[in-house]
This record gives sequence, C-alpha cells and structure tokens, in this order.
Amino acid sequence: MMEAKNQQGSAVDWWFIYKTPKRTGTHDNRGFDFFYYDPDAAGLTLSPVGLDQDNQALDHTLKAIFQAPESAGFLVYNDEHTDAQSNSSEKGHCKGILAFDKPSDTAVFLLHSTPRFPADNECTLPADEEIFGQTFICITLPDYQTANRIAEQMLSQQNPQLLTESSRLPATLGEDEPLSRLFHGIGIQESRQPSSLEFTSKGGKAFQLIAKSRKWGEDFWLDLVGPTLDADLVVETWRRGAVTPMQDHRSAEYDEDLLRLRLQAESSPTYEWPYTKDHAKWATALKNRDNALPWVCVADLNRMVSQEKRGGGSLCFQEPKLWQALRDAEEQIHTLAST
Repeated sequence: MMEAKNQQGSAVDWWFIYKTPKRTGTHDNRGFDFFYYDPDAAGLTLSPVGLDQDNQALDHTLKAIFQAPESAGFLVYNDEHTDAQSNSSEKGHCKGILAFDKPSDTAVFLLHSTPRFPADNECTLPADEEIFGQTFICITLPDYQTANRIAEQMLSQQNPQLLTESSRLPATLGEDEPLSRLFHGIGIQESRQPSSLEFTSKGGKAFQLIAKSRKWGEDFWLDLVGPTLDADLVVETWRRGAVTPMQDHRSAEYDEDLLRLRLQAESSPTYEWPYTKDHAKWATALKNRDNALPWVCVADLNRMVSQEKRGGGSLCFQEPKLWQALRDAEEQIHTLAST
C-alpha cells in the first residue's frame, strides 16, 4: 500500500516541507532544518529533527516507497543526474516521484525542488544539498488510476528525465499504461498547449496540477499559473538570469518576485534569508477585489526566461493556514511600483 507518511511515520493525506538554507536560524543549522505542515498540524512548524536524519516525514515516506513489495512501482525523475553528462536539456525541468501499487489501488505523488535527489533510493538529503532552501509536497492519491492520469499529462507536458536506475516498474503493468510508457520513454508527444489536471487526494483535498511543455514558449507563472487561477501571485523561485516582466500584454494578472523570506515558529529562532539562498519554487495568491482565495502553489519551474524552453508543473491548492504562514514569511517583495 502506498501512502504519504507524517512526522511520526503514520499515514497522512498530504504534507508540505520547506527546507531552510545553511546557517539560517542558528549558526549550527547545517542546512537541514525544515518547517513542516500537514492537514492535522496547527500550523507551519519547525521540525525537531533535520532532513539529514530519519524519523521525519520525508524519510518515513521514501522508506515506505522504496521498501514496498515487488507489486509496487515508483518512477523517480529529476532534471539533474548525479552524472551531469547524462542530463538532457530537452527533458523537463521537473523533480519528483510517482509511486503506485496496482493490487492495492494506491499511489503517492511527491513533487520537490532538490537536484540529484533521491539518487539510488536514498531517503535523507545528502550533504551536498545543504546550502539552499528547498520545497517538497507529497500527496496520497485516491487510487492507482490517478497516478496514471498524472503520467499521461507528463507524457504530453512535463516530459521528465527518468532516473531509471532509481526507479522500478512491476512486470504486471500493461505496456500501454501511461506509467509504463513514461518509464520506457514511449509515446511522448509534447503539446504546444498547456494543461491543468484536477484531482483529489485520498482524503478529498482538491489539487490542480498545472503543467506546460518546452514547446509552449511563454512564462509559466505569469502567463499560465496566474491566469488559470485567475489570481495575481507572489512568486519565490531560483532567479539567476533574465526574468519575465511582472506584467505583459498576454496576461491580465501580474507577478511579484520575493526578495527576502522570514520564517519563525512559536518558541523557535527566526529563519531569514534572501532569495539568492533559495532554490525553492512556490507562490501564493494575492487576495484582492478580484481574488479572495488562499491559493498556494508548489512547483518545479523557476520564473526565468530560460525556463520558457523547459517543461514542468505546479501543484496548486487552497489551504488558509499554510497560505497565511507563507504570506507572513514574505518579508520583502519586488513590487510593480519599484520597476
């Protein structure tokens, strides 16, 4: 049976993790401190153990996936291999895992921002991923077929780079099933039009997986995510090159870029860092007269012009407590007024 696991190792509908950069909060933070949220949590809280240790949600979840019976499968994908010469720039700029067990009709979807992870079925973050902030979201899917639907979208949009050495495909899968075709790289037909896949978690939480291929050629956040949600966004992503203007002629919405973050849980140190120390990819909707919905988006694409030529996606959902926590963390924003 495939299901997301919480901090205690018990089944949970979904969870969100925000890893902090090295030496934020305290000088002793080696870059593995993280904030955690799930539907049962009181808020976004600092974990007592780091992502380099076991006994935390990511470790529990990955162990359950990689140690599952032979009937279960998992597709691990990442735009960066541990062997850089194996990378393909034509593949999507996306990172995650689709895990499934057809006999029990269960599945899990994990989307994250960490390069070269998890290589060789590792369950805790390696030492070379300590420097930057990262985001993770994991969802217990309602059934096996939802995993196939996500794989079908990936065949036409994200086109992920499969880490086949870290993946496993059960022999019982039919060769025409999307999960099987994705594993073997068969039937990939990148669409010139993006798509939005709506599904629910096992517990009934509504999600939208908004995705585009490298052939679409426009800005992912400004021209796709914002218009799909009908919302203006504050976006935090890795920005190391030309960035699309905050507003353009193709979109009625606009995006603001986050310059500095500040996270603090009750009775914990203040974790503060600039966007240059953050490799995370997420956004929150601005509540205004046109939108009053607490949208949160966790993604694998950056807001940069170069990303227009890469496939990828974002999981968007409404969650008031997490939305508020991330909005409170948005300490310094690059606004339209400053351009």
